[in-house]
Amino acid sequence: MKKFLPFVALFFTSSLFAQITIGSSDMPNAGDSVLISITNSVGTIDPALTGAGFSWDYSTLVPNLQRYEKFDSPLTFPMPFNLLFNIFNTSYGNENNVLTSLPIPGVTLDMAYDFLKESSTKFSQIGAGYTINGAPLPFLYTSNDVIYHFPINYLNTDSCDYKFGLPIPSIGYYGQKGHRVNEVDGWGTVITPFGTFNALRIKSTIASTDTIELDLVGFGTNITRPLRYEYKWLATAKQIPVLNIMASVVGGVPVVNNVEYIDSLISTVPHLGIAEHTSSGFNSSAFPNPCVENIQVNYFLSEKSTIKISFTDVLGKTVANVLNENQAGGSYQKGINISDLGLSKGVYFLILQTDRNKEVHKIVVGK
Repeated sequence: MKKFLPFVALFFTSSLFAQITIGSSDMPNAGDSVLISITNSVGTIDPALTGAGFSWDYSTLVPNLQRYEKFDSPLTFPMPFNLLFNIFNTSYGNENNVLTSLPIPGVTLDMAYDFLKESSTKFSQIGAGYTINGAPLPFLYTSNDVIYHFPINYLNTDSCDYKFGLPIPSIGYYGQKGHRVNEVDGWGTVITPFGTFNALRIKSTIASTDTIELDLVGFGTNITRPLRYEYKWLATAKQIPVLNIMASVVGGVPVVNNVEYIDSLISTVPHLGIAEHTSSGFNSSAFPNPCVENIQVNYFLSEKSTIKISFTDVLGKTVANVLNENQAGGSYQKGINISDLGLSKGVYFLILQTDRNKEVHKIVVGK
């Protein structure tokens, strides 16, 4: 029996660190939604560290925000997106919460939506839909961005060139071309606050250039974007990476700017698009949205409460505190001057919170 025990231990250790293969069956299906936590820092951990049989410990991540990553069926796309993207060319679409603005004067990006196609051999972005200055504009990529080639195994490498262009009525033109290189540079176990997973690690290096043309001046220009890295840990049957770290090169050094990982619901973290209020909640609204100078917030308190109103950026960092006071139960209107808060053009989250309830509104600020 004593001789047998070391073999048992070796078996379980080998199983824990077994290499896995990721295929199309591990990707999302239309209608899936996965709860994720979001932060903007990994502390002192270097996400570039990797290797065979590696153990990555990100158990100390602290979320700033939570939301659902939703994969909408083509049958649910509204007009005019469903005319260009449908069940014949699209597997699903999901909201792009990382892209919050375009580098074009006079343009407010109200919504960015990615359209994706999954097959047995690849997972690609085939198009997108932007709502610009209130107008929905769907467009196809002229060359698709192939995010994964299947099957995914350790030491695989692949690359693609993608390209798209979008005429913007009364403004001009916006386009982008890019080059993606994927390297499966590690395997082992990754630990997050949600759990421990057998995973493959993919490092994506993305170089891209924007093309901007303005009708007003009659010519265009190219803008080279900072080099971007995506570090993704994929586990079987998880639909999306269990951990995804995004970084941009600043001054020659990769700087982490967004971290997302699969998680469970945390009541103390602001939630985007996750209903938290009970029947005694806020019933709140905010308009106009998009806004420029002023916005009005309406809300209802069912009982005497301390109400806090604040704005955060897309990563959950508080950028403005608006209200923190004790109020009696009843209906309220709060006018907010955006200029007084010093908020620049972009996307923010308006958070209303008491001890019992919390609501989050996505707010677009234009200039």
